[in-house]
Amino acid sequence: LLPRAIESVLAQTAIEQCDVVVVDDGSTDATPAAAARYAERIIYIRRPNGGLAVARNTAIRAHPNEFVAFLDDDDLWEPEKIQRQLAALQHWPKAALVAGRTVDCYPDGRQTLHPIPPVPLDRPAAFAQRMIEGTFLPPSSVMVRGRALFAAGLFHPRLRWAEDYLLFTRMACRAPCIFLDAVVTRYFVATPGALSNNAAAMQVHQLRGRYLLRRELRLRPDCRESWERGLARSLTDLRDLAYRQGRFTAAARWGLCSLLHRPCGRARWEWARFFEAA
Repeated sequence: LLPRAIESVLAQTAIEQCDVVVVDDGSTDATPAAAARYAERIIYIRRPNGGLAVARNTAIRAHPNEFVAFLDDDDLWEPEKIQRQLAALQHWPKAALVAGRTVDCYPDGRQTLHPIPPVPLDRPAAFAQRMIEGTFLPPSSVMVRGRALFAAGLFHPRLRWAEDYLLFTRMACRAPCIFLDAVVTRYFVATPGALSNNAAAMQVHQLRGRYLLRRELRLRPDCRESWERGLARSLTDLRDLAYRQGRFTAAARWGLCSLLHRPCGRARWEWARFFEAA
């Protein structure tokens, strides 16, 4: 998949403004040979396996630029992605982050627009409450301002999933963001071997990311209700996944945590599911 991703970067209409940094996070396959085909057009960094957050931070620190965009090797950029997003961040200098629409591509050939909440389009806006409540920005669709990236603390190295949710939400708590009403990325769902295929681990790290966001509430006390709703949703997602998998002890534990966290206004069936699992 790596050559396909690199080709989508080299096909950018603004490629002359790009440094293309490929981080090989301790691969055990033919990644070095695949990257070697582009040796004169990319910066190749190989490091011991440390996870996605560490790999991204390695590239950011090795080549700090005014703007940074991310591309997972199983996704693709549309040809005008960089040009559109550079123009937006240059036009609105106070914005920390710009994203755009994503097309979700499935193994059976289906393609659908990635769902987003009702947010203002094509202009800077406050995204903090929406993003605290639930992530909707695939990292391959995002470009960030370098100084805002460092101010937010880069990617959390102990999160192997949801590190993008934590960082982008921290950035949104500090500055406005932009969402372009244009398709900029193609996101391939259920790619074999993709990290996102491990739903249980991904949701546990999503929960950890939400707990880590608690400190941002000192900056944005107006976001507490969104944080509470998002945390409750993470707990119920873990409950439901464990229940479907027949892990009833885990389902009861996550269900109890969710009910204790927000006991009021819960549907009767949620209490019933907890007692059934228990």
